[in-house]
Amino acid sequence: MLTEYKKLLSPNKVHLPLTDSFYKIATAVVKAGEKVLRGQIIAYKENDLVKTPIFSTVSGTVVEFKQMRDRYNKIVDHIIIENDKQNEDVEYKTFDGEVPTSVVISQLTKHGVNILDVDGIYTSLKLDSSINKVFVNIINVNEPFISTDYSYLLEYAKEVADGIKLLGQGKKEVHVILDKYMPAEPKEALIENLGDFDYKLILVNSSKVSGYDYSEIKKIVKEKITNDLHDNGVIYITAETCKVVSDVLRKGHAPFERHILVTGDGVKDNAEFEVTVGTPLYYVVEDLGGYQDIENMNVHVGDYLTGVQLSDDTFSITETVDAVDLSEFHEEPEEICIKCGECNDVCPAGILPQNIMDAELRELNLRIVDLHTDECIECGLCSYVCPSKINVLEWVRRAKRRTN
Repeated sequence: MLTEYKKLLSPNKVHLPLTDSFYKIATAVVKAGEKVLRGQIIAYKENDLVKTPIFSTVSGTVVEFKQMRDRYNKIVDHIIIENDKQNEDVEYKTFDGEVPTSVVISQLTKHGVNILDVDGIYTSLKLDSSINKVFVNIINVNEPFISTDYSYLLEYAKEVADGIKLLGQGKKEVHVILDKYMPAEPKEALIENLGDFDYKLILVNSSKVSGYDYSEIKKIVKEKITNDLHDNGVIYITAETCKVVSDVLRKGHAPFERHILVTGDGVKDNAEFEVTVGTPLYYVVEDLGGYQDIENMNVHVGDYLTGVQLSDDTFSITETVDAVDLSEFHEEPEEICIKCGECNDVCPAGILPQNIMDAELRELNLRIVDLHTDECIECGLCSYVCPSKINVLEWVRRAKRRTN
């Protein structure tokens, strides 16, 4: 369990990427040497007809535009801003009390808030009339055997609860997923702030490798779950996203901070952090006391099972980073499949990964289709439990491409 909760909210510089995995084109609206305020639009990123603003997360001076590696391991343009530590903000409209869903949608769009949770089966913040259920995961990250002391939830219970209410108003069913063994104080703080709002609690044991979120959503939706939960009328998000929604409406600004977990045997300490968006990871490592004496460092961003491997620590913490693991690289050779069936047993989608892998090895296209390979949600649990250290997920992904 992580017991240290730290804040790193005043970096000397922030490095803000202009594109990401969803937006491939960007146009800057500031120049090097220009003064900017926190919350000022510095660029727009585009995807098809969608144009989304990028905001400065500090006040200060634009130093330069530079190509750097981002959290998706791509080399992209960044705007580098030197922080003047004054926190001078652009003022945006704020809202009190009840806010119509149409206004919530317009404000989230105005502030560029769409996709904050990118791992697992989380969704974007789609709030149109097709959405009738909202699921909120209060367990901070969806990684097996990673738990926290819930300091973040305890500090921001009011904002998280407010975000849940803003997203779940109207005729939507709201389900809040809690760990049945979470400490009483943060749980009670959240429930108290939710008050008489209509919602249902889902209590799970998150220490068990079971794909609990997928299973619970499937049980409640009572239909086949697709790879995009929007097709089932569902949005699925985290506590962090709910706080961001509250901040947009109540404080009038896009997310300036991000809550992350930094773990692994490669650093001298592990901790929860609140960091300013755009902070390079190496600033965070320095705050933890630096690295252990390790030759082969592995930098892993996001969920343990489905995250991204990076080559160094120069990338910035963005609003889509929830966890970073810095550990010594250990390569364990794959052994022959012993057909134990553990991957089949753990699969939350109820398909048969071992059988799919066998069909892919033998290039049996019809068999791959018959095994409902297209229903794989790519959670990675099959690879995680495999005693032979086989990357079962990769074989299933290859088979899945045959069904497209």
